[in-house]
Amino acid sequence: MELSADTLAGGDYASFQFRECFTVLSLLGRRFALLDLTPSTTIEVVRLVLASIDGGVNPLPRSFSQRAIEAAVEGFVLGREERVAEASEAQAARQLRPLRIDESAFALILTGVHEPEVLSECVDALGRAMLDTGIEIAVVDLSQLGEPNAERVAAIFAADEIARMLGGVCIFSGIDSRWSAAARDARIDLDALQVAPNLAAALTSVRARSARTFEGDKLNWRRLIERLRR
Repeated sequence: MELSADTLAGGDYASFQFRECFTVLSLLGRRFALLDLTPSTTIEVVRLVLASIDGGVNPLPRSFSQRAIEAAVEGFVLGREERVAEASEAQAARQLRPLRIDESAFALILTGVHEPEVLSECVDALGRAMLDTGIEIAVVDLSQLGEPNAERVAAIFAADEIARMLGGVCIFSGIDSRWSAAARDARIDLDALQVAPNLAAALTSVRARSARTFEGDKLNWRRLIERLRR
């Protein structure tokens, strides 16, 4: 150690001269948490590190050793919180899957708070589902989605472009004043989109569109049968 025993014993552990040492120990504890190791393992490793520095010639002050262990444990707690948050986000993201609501439409009901990358993946999954099934109507509901901003809006409303590319339509619902403001920040014209005031209204629109499509299909089949009869 570069610091004297007196400095280690009676120093201000919050001062700059100790900051680097305790920061490294905190990062070590965080790393162990992210590797799913236990708190006892973290403490034991720190004790081994301190023992290797001690060497038995100039014993490290107990107060310094205790603070070093505390720094590692603090880092471990932060790392564990980070790991739990990541697991919760991943679990929530897995639940954001397109739902087939009838023979003619998919619904993507977004809940919680998610990063734009996660929302983009959800929208891409909706597009793939529409492409694989040939379904041309989609509903994207934002009423339970939190923390709107320009990046999240851009990721979500990309569903409109995807649906258009597939020859279909995307109906958005649950767009309140917060999402409208975020859309303005992202320079997205909501008037150019298909928007319903709520999910129930969006589903009503889906049924109406599905009925029109079904009637059109019946007419096409009738024309084909009439041609074959000639």
